[in-house]
Amino acid sequence: MVPPARTEILRVCVDSDALIAGLMSRKGASHAMLVLGEIGLFTLVVPRAAIDEVRRNLDRLLPAAVPLFEQFLAIPGLELCTPSTRDEVAAAELADAEDVPIFAAAISAGARFLATHNVRHFHSGLGVRVVKPAVLLEEARAWIAQIGR
Repeated sequence: MVPPARTEILRVCVDSDALIAGLMSRKGASHAMLVLGEIGLFTLVVPRAAIDEVRRNLDRLLPAAVPLFEQFLAIPGLELCTPSTRDEVAAAELADAEDVPIFAAAISAGARFLATHNVRHFHSGLGVRVVKPAVLLEEARAWIAQIGR
């Protein structure tokens, strides 16, 4: 994969599992990815389908965490995305049926990456690379190290 241009803000679509992991723990790659999005190194794209899934899971399992999630959704620069029907059709070839709206949102938003812990539910394609948050951070470190060279 070609690294992004040095001036490009990396667009990263975030699946619900990575959102929950990043919000519930102050450690780990998922949390670091969300922090990097909050400070503007990444543009975080959150599919509306992921928002619905996170809310359902938090309501059921961790209701005390719902306000934290709502605060996260108010971060400046965070992009919420509802995919087009055309992108949902295209995504059907690259994602498990229940995950099509997530991949379609990545396509619609022009994300270069889809960050998820469930990489087996997706296949990279159509300009979107599916990676775990830790892989995204490893590559981002390498890109950052080249800035100014």
